[in-house]
Amino acid sequence: MVTRGLTLSMPWLALVNIGFALMVLLRNGLFDGIDALYQVNAFSARMIDWLMLAVIVLFSLSLLLVWQKKRGLSLLLLLAGLIWACCAVWFIAHLKLPFAWPLCTTLLLTALAGLYFFPVGLMSYALPLWAAMPVASLVLNQGISLRFVVVWLIFTVVLIYGRFILVRWFDEAWLRHQQNQALIARLDALAHKDPLTDTANRRAMETVLENAVKQGNDFALIMLDVDEFKRYNDRYGHQAGDECLAAVAQALKQVVRSPDDVVSRYGGEEFLLILFDATEKVAEQVAARIQERLRAAAIPHAASTVSDSVTVSMGIAWMTVGQTASEVIAQADAALYRAKNAGRNRWSC
Repeated sequence: MVTRGLTLSMPWLALVNIGFALMVLLRNGLFDGIDALYQVNAFSARMIDWLMLAVIVLFSLSLLLVWQKKRGLSLLLLLAGLIWACCAVWFIAHLKLPFAWPLCTTLLLTALAGLYFFPVGLMSYALPLWAAMPVASLVLNQGISLRFVVVWLIFTVVLIYGRFILVRWFDEAWLRHQQNQALIARLDALAHKDPLTDTANRRAMETVLENAVKQGNDFALIMLDVDEFKRYNDRYGHQAGDECLAAVAQALKQVVRSPDDVVSRYGGEEFLLILFDATEKVAEQVAARIQERLRAAAIPHAASTVSDSVTVSMGIAWMTVGQTASEVIAQADAALYRAKNAGRNRWSC
């Protein structure tokens, strides 16, 4: 949250600070010899120029830190705030420059707008400048000015309450963003998951395969079909058939090797497993584990001519260079039909 905010606001904050620093650097050209007008000696002029160059360097480094997501931004902001604070006292108390007060006010309001969500950075930059204003007034007036104290306190309240309002808006906007992201995630899950088996749906499976082919990833496919599922539905009913498919899907998810492997419902009683970086031996080991898991589950199937419990037939295929996803699926489908024709409850490669 803070990182994203800094990515958006720091370029603007840096632009304002670098812009003001350049105006001070180019003051004699912009304001017709202002150093001579306010009797700025050569040493003071050089010091002002070096300090403004330091501000430009500090904010340039700040941008690099934000873009590279590295630490140290608060320290750079503190150094920049201290430089501006020193300059503010110098400009107000000694040089009596007319633009010094508006400069301080503008820099503080800019920092509030750009860093309100980053309290450490805001305090690092704003506190030195905020404290410099009464110091400058004290030196300039050679004592406490009641009018300045009143104005300064009002300005302080404006800054504090302004940050409170901005943070409140920011929190509300962030909450809405999180709610929208959660809604998008739920909708995405619904769009890519089969609601009955809680596995990837065919659309999600095809997307994974297409990406794998484009990236040249090696993978094996296991296409499987629940043996004589129509007889299961006729015997136990469609509600029990749905429960059977969910149980088979759960067994498949338990035998995959890692979260990278994809279990998807291909359609009806057919499932497709995508096994990345799987050799022929590994794919056959997964197929054997599927059979073992279903035997252990022992889902009754009295109407089956193959077994007393639910079994599956499987076809295995591998991705080779130059093939499309649909071609690999077709090979797995052909292998599945060979397994069925050979008596079911087995696999074919």
